[in-house]
Amino acid sequence: MDDATPAPSGGQAGDPGLIDLAAPPSTASYLKEVWRRREFAVVVPAQDLRAQNMDTALGQLWHLVNPALLVGVYFFIFGVVLDTRRGVDNFLGFLIVGIVLFHLFQRVLQDASVCIVRNLGLIRSIQFPRLLLPVAAVNGQTFAFIPALCVALLSLLVTGERPSLRWLLLPVVLAALYVFNLGAALVVAQIGSSVRDLQRLLPHLLRLLFYASGVIFSVDAFISSEFWRTAFAVNPVYDLITCARWCLIGTEVDAAVVIGLTVWCMALPVIGVFNFRRVEGRLGS
Repeated sequence: MDDATPAPSGGQAGDPGLIDLAAPPSTASYLKEVWRRREFAVVVPAQDLRAQNMDTALGQLWHLVNPALLVGVYFFIFGVVLDTRRGVDNFLGFLIVGIVLFHLFQRVLQDASVCIVRNLGLIRSIQFPRLLLPVAAVNGQTFAFIPALCVALLSLLVTGERPSLRWLLLPVVLAALYVFNLGAALVVAQIGSSVRDLQRLLPHLLRLLFYASGVIFSVDAFISSEFWRTAFAVNPVYDLITCARWCLIGTEVDAAVVIGLTVWCMALPVIGVFNFRRVEGRLGS
């Protein structure tokens, strides 16, 4: 009789031939799955964008009208009534760049804060990388931003600005804006899924950030303290807006602003992905 022991019909824990279905995938495998399903993060927000404002008279034009109205209101209050134009040659162009970019950031955070709660039914019924939901939120608001950006560039020409070599660096700033928005959306989506009051708190926090980002006044002209100048440079939204203004209207930009923006764009998406993955299994529970 052969002394060899027959192979067991069922595997045992630790058998290299078995796969633990309950174990989370590696980061590389997870990101590959996100990329494989990338159409979800493009098609769904595009359809949502098409359906927005369909019951209003202006329809999709509201994506252009909203930032235009904001520019008009702030120009009248701060440029005419309060006269905060000090230190800025083209204050209207200054406002256009700041408000349009901040409006995109604000919309991304507001959408990301509810993207998990809004899709609980989908989360509980289909297995897919939940990270696609905040990515879709960023993509949707970015799609809505493109027409506003085109109108903003045309408006800058009307204010007297002319294209220069600096304009060629605008795509780099916009790419940094997208990457930063993505990281911020991942963080806010995770918090919003467990802290339902975030949706109510976020407008107040964003209003504070609006004034702390130099959207409606020149930090160089109004802030003389080195401490507060450094504090502004640490603010990534201020860094993004300042770099975009340098590209489009030629305002000055410090090295600290560029360094701060680079660090934020490198660190925040990584932090957002790893933190989101850490709590993903509890999302929707």
